[in-house]
Amino acid sequence: MSVSGLDPQNHPRGARLPGAGDDRVSRRLLLGVGGVLLLSGCADKSKPSVAGGSGTGPTAPQARNGGAPFPGGDPGADTSTAPGDSHSNDSPPPDNTPPPGATGIDPAPAAGKPQYYVHEGDKAIALTIDDGPSAKYTAQVLALLAQYKIPATFCMIGGNAAKHASLVAEVTAAGHLVANHTYTHPDLSKLDAGAIRAEIERTTDTLTKAGAKPPTFFRAPGGAWSPAVFDTCAKLGLRPLDWSVDPRDWSRPGTDHIVSTVLGHTHTGSIILEHDGGGDRSQTVAALAKFLPQLLAAGYHFVQP
Repeated sequence: MSVSGLDPQNHPRGARLPGAGDDRVSRRLLLGVGGVLLLSGCADKSKPSVAGGSGTGPTAPQARNGGAPFPGGDPGADTSTAPGDSHSNDSPPPDNTPPPGATGIDPAPAAGKPQYYVHEGDKAIALTIDDGPSAKYTAQVLALLAQYKIPATFCMIGGNAAKHASLVAEVTAAGHLVANHTYTHPDLSKLDAGAIRAEIERTTDTLTKAGAKPPTFFRAPGGAWSPAVFDTCAKLGLRPLDWSVDPRDWSRPGTDHIVSTVLGHTHTGSIILEHDGGGDRSQTVAALAKFLPQLLAAGYHFVQP
């Protein structure tokens, strides 16, 4: 699908962020723009087709090991960031199809169940960014989101947020949602209720001290939900947030693979999973620069869960 001549600022369906017209741009954001332009200029020019309509398929599983794996899973991964950010290739990909008859206005998940989809009408989708903030890549992602006036949800690791508090504040000031993604990115299915609560509460405290609003969403690392996790979320007033489109960008499969997976599996209601933390995310940033304008051109508009 050709996107030449697309003017994201005039797109009728794209959500505008608070302060989108403000001429004051942070130095960090300007640096991010430069990184994005460099990456997108090196990306392949091919344009995979975009999935359309509501689609059909089996209901997403209520618990599965997907997304970014747990610490120690990939000995060859870049471990220069906070503990819990290393990634492996051994977890199976999740089911990327929406439930039968999904329209975007179907009921939200029942209490104690994770949210795999957004429910805000035809062509509404959501973008989630995990495992940051990252000193190198978060600013580049923010620059792209500002360019296309797209609101996103950043699922932040507390350990990274503690090291990059200014980025937490910058994400929040740009109008994006900040969600709790634990402090160390552990496999919560192997922890008891006390350890789960400590991971979550420590992260919420870190995020709010850095300038974020108190999180209302929690994402389990690896999508590893358990009764103890659901119970802790309920007690802390947090809504479990999952995803329905996973291009496994953390495994660095190539920019074109990330783009084709997102465009091929996105339907009304999809929650897309990407990463700004955990290692080299240059492929992710380059992929965002390619598929975000294509999704907008296909009539999709971005919402927050």
